[in-house]
Amino acid sequence: MVALLLPFKHGRRGTKQADAKPHQRLDIQGLRMVAVILVVLSHLFGWPRGGFIGVDVFFVISGFLITGSLMHTMEKTGRISFSSFYRRRIRRIIPAATLVLVVTCIASYMIFLTSRFQSTVVDALWAFLFVSNWRFGIEGTDYFTATGPVSPLQHYWSLSVEEQFYFVWPLVILAIGLLVARKEWSRQVRLAISAGIMGVVVAASFAYSLLDTASNPTWAYFSTFTRVWELGVGALMAISIGYFERIPDRIRPFMAWAGLIFIAVGAFAIAEGGSGFPAPWAAVPVIGAALVIGGGVSGDQRFLGVLTNRVSTYIGDISYSLYLWHWPVIILLGTLIDPSGYLYYCSALLLMFGLSIPAYHFYEDRIRKSNWLLSSDETRDRKVLDLSRWRLSNLRMKESNQTIGTLSLIALTAGLVLSGVAFTTPAATARPPETLAAAQSGTDAAPQTERGLAIAAAVRATEFPDFNPSIDHLEDLRAPQWKQNGCINVTQNNESQCVYGSATLPKTAVVLGDSIAVSYLPGLVAGLNAEGYRIHSYTMEGCATANVDAVASNKSKEAYTECTEHRAWALDRVRALNPDLVVISDSHLTVSRLRSGAKGGTAQLEWTNGLSSVMSELPDPKKAVLLTSPPGAGNLAECAAKFGNPSDCTKAISGDWLTVNAAEAEVAGKVGAQFVDSREWFCTTSGYCPSFVGSTPVYVDSGHLTSTYSEGLAPELQTTILPTA
Repeated sequence: MVALLLPFKHGRRGTKQADAKPHQRLDIQGLRMVAVILVVLSHLFGWPRGGFIGVDVFFVISGFLITGSLMHTMEKTGRISFSSFYRRRIRRIIPAATLVLVVTCIASYMIFLTSRFQSTVVDALWAFLFVSNWRFGIEGTDYFTATGPVSPLQHYWSLSVEEQFYFVWPLVILAIGLLVARKEWSRQVRLAISAGIMGVVVAASFAYSLLDTASNPTWAYFSTFTRVWELGVGALMAISIGYFERIPDRIRPFMAWAGLIFIAVGAFAIAEGGSGFPAPWAAVPVIGAALVIGGGVSGDQRFLGVLTNRVSTYIGDISYSLYLWHWPVIILLGTLIDPSGYLYYCSALLLMFGLSIPAYHFYEDRIRKSNWLLSSDETRDRKVLDLSRWRLSNLRMKESNQTIGTLSLIALTAGLVLSGVAFTTPAATARPPETLAAAQSGTDAAPQTERGLAIAAAVRATEFPDFNPSIDHLEDLRAPQWKQNGCINVTQNNESQCVYGSATLPKTAVVLGDSIAVSYLPGLVAGLNAEGYRIHSYTMEGCATANVDAVASNKSKEAYTECTEHRAWALDRVRALNPDLVVISDSHLTVSRLRSGAKGGTAQLEWTNGLSSVMSELPDPKKAVLLTSPPGAGNLAECAAKFGNPSDCTKAISGDWLTVNAAEAEVAGKVGAQFVDSREWFCTTSGYCPSFVGSTPVYVDSGHLTSTYSEGLAPELQTTILPTA
């Protein structure tokens, strides 16, 4: 969301729509309204599920308006002043964006704990430099951070994509203009060259986006190179605008409505976690936006009252501000109050508009129309652009009404937010009902051990403890084996570095599994080394030992071939070692990544068959131990806010965990292996699992154990695993 969200006229729109001149594109302001409302609804309510495509609509509008302005300036003056262009961009974009960054950081300091606040500040720095799309792309593809809390500044990625595009595109237009002037070619030749270059860029970017979406969808979502074609389509519309002026007036409304239908289909049919986005499915809203823009190129925007009415165009005017504020409100407010109640939704909507309206009228709009950074070149360019089809006028309210309305909305918003906080605080202290009989399966009673009593106390806690170790930097609490020597992914290259215990120890143990197995390693090493076992780890992130067909991540739909290859290699190594003990532990979250999409009993059968297949390849299945994964809890980095409550971090055992638990118990019984049900180390007998026990944080995120808690499990691991060794 960048210039595409900003009004482009320095004049005033009259109070009557009829006062608007034909070239004043009220339909584009209305299209901005459609785009930003889709984004807000999707992010706040999750409906429509594909509302995030509003960003793609913005890209097209931006490419159209900015390219049109550049080419109009070039045509009328014979030059492009880069100083003037970037001064305008700075004045229109940076003040509003910086205000939101500063306020978000201040609010994060007040709400979040240290680690998340610091992460937000880093995000703000990347966003200020317009490179946040690269940061979020890297984080989204980094296994260590993919499960972390969502940044309140993640939406800045789209601004980064646009500004990176506009660092380059004006240079291309200028080069074309200079070449044409030097060769004394006609205007038509200049347009043809411009269209040809942009056509190649669009085609190349779309082709790359197709490939990258298929192989690395998370990176493709944030990448500039996979998104340039969307801005390029808008640029092509601007370059070829003369052809659209020839379209008969009777056809234009049909074009525009066809475009709105395309956008609506995309909003309801495209899923963010589905395959094929951004390419090819982003083409649906992109084509829709292009049709709407093309349909309104010349003449009145007839039969488009849904876009050109004063409400729609006003929301279009404030859309940049609304886009900037909406996401921090959603994330920050959701940390303070229950993010699923009606008070949250009402408070969030009112806060978004309560912040966006005054920010637009009293800050963004005034700075944009001020003389700050104004140069003589820009003064000349303004006179040219104010007479072009690329400028849009703004709806103006009386100053008194503006002030009264804004202050009233802020007061109402503050009141609702305060009532929301007051309403949800008592509920947060209520404990989960202890009625889930042994998490719907398993035994009703657990030994009243010291750990069990501490777990029950944590579930009943009303305040967070003084954590030891501190959770200010949770990522540092991972099992040391996690990152040392790359032992989360063991290959023949680092195999010798992923062995734990003296070479003189008489017995050999092997650990198989994914990152969950790695998080158990501190406890396994402490417990088994003391009993004479040297441990060889053969783990791989996201790769279950059970021979199931699962994708690498929830955003990928491609087969995880690397996992299949690793599993075969690891089993070969186990047969070569012929160990005294094999410990297998897989994440229950893999069930959500089964390519079959199986759930419940069907998923349990698939897991049972896959695990049985692997057990049959072990030298002696009776020497194997199936250790269930930790059931998981809330992510402390997200739920342990300064105004939070421990109950926010307590979760019930999930259905996926019960599915894997039942499958592992069945397989162990069939082959004579040892089965270890780990739930009593993490949860109450009724199946509620806290994120801390005593003063010790249990999880680094929502499922991987901290090194401290894992090592503390050494006695339990000894007593449950070794009797069968």
